[in-house]
Amino acid sequence: MSNRSVCFVGAGLKTGGHERSLSSLANYFAANGHKVVVINLFRTEQFFHLDERIDVFWPDIERTRLNRFVYAVLIIPYLRRSIRKAKPDFIFSYGEWFNPYVILSTFFLKIPVFVLDRMGPKIDLGLLIETSRKVLYRFATGVIVQTKIAAEIIKRKTKAKNIGIVPNPVNVINTNTSIRYKQIVTVGRLSKEKGHIVLLRAFARLKDKDWTLHIIGDGPERKNLIKETLLLGIEGRVIFHGQLKNFGKVLGESIIFVLPSYYEGFPNSLIEAMSVPLACISSNCIAGPEEIISNRINGILVEPGNVDELHLALEEVINKPELASDIAREAYKVREVLSFEKIASLYLDFVDNCVK
Repeated sequence: MSNRSVCFVGAGLKTGGHERSLSSLANYFAANGHKVVVINLFRTEQFFHLDERIDVFWPDIERTRLNRFVYAVLIIPYLRRSIRKAKPDFIFSYGEWFNPYVILSTFFLKIPVFVLDRMGPKIDLGLLIETSRKVLYRFATGVIVQTKIAAEIIKRKTKAKNIGIVPNPVNVINTNTSIRYKQIVTVGRLSKEKGHIVLLRAFARLKDKDWTLHIIGDGPERKNLIKETLLLGIEGRVIFHGQLKNFGKVLGESIIFVLPSYYEGFPNSLIEAMSVPLACISSNCIAGPEEIISNRINGILVEPGNVDELHLALEEVINKPELASDIAREAYKVREVLSFEKIASLYLDFVDNCVK
């Protein structure tokens, strides 16, 4: 890859899927000789580390003191000034909520803008954002989505001309332990759409009570989920770890990973668990899992929200160690299929095809 000057625009660097993906890809580009700039739209804590060679811009506007519409108006000149100062070859904008503002900020600058649409493609973001995407995405140089179904939906919604499908690269989880316990693990924000309550109810039905469930993540549903463990009588076998920056040890000591979501954009936690490797069970939600997992080859797909089906899948993997071993071995290949080198090349190939 020839060296480029790449600008990433994102909400900030607090914990979150968008932030993790942006920081990981920015670090990869910087480590491979590209000039990288990260422009943040909000002042946040910095949960994710950035390579010291990356220039980082923070706004001097205080979000908490302003109405969100006033802030949106004020952020546009900040963005424009920062982009003109950075002078990038092209821009990657991370976030459906902010992509329209980034497009507006770059009018007449003659800098290619690629917006990354990463949330579940069927999510309704409200009249203002949906209208802004519909009107402004056609002015972007390109729109990058993660799955085929997302490409179809975004094309129908926005009539954007250049839509590229680029999945997330896998942040490989390397573990230093060879000890595996009777552990099931899940990673994700504790919110309703992530389906943790379905997992708790399926786990409670397991015949072998020696198994424990490890939940990594935090969010608004934590209290409700803890209450559910008490109602199900499984509070002693469910461990809430909260938000962990490094969760490789927990994954490495587990046997099964479950993604019980009702919808996803592209589930990073799933591909990370596959890289360990773990025997992975995922809901066949929109979007992502079906394009990552070949059912019963490198994982098992179940119907979203179906407690019975998830319970049976867990029992099968627990009672058939050879099945768990086989799908985990196939899952390990995700390290090659979704390597940073391959995914970064896909990004740059799409950029080159759009700016010819």
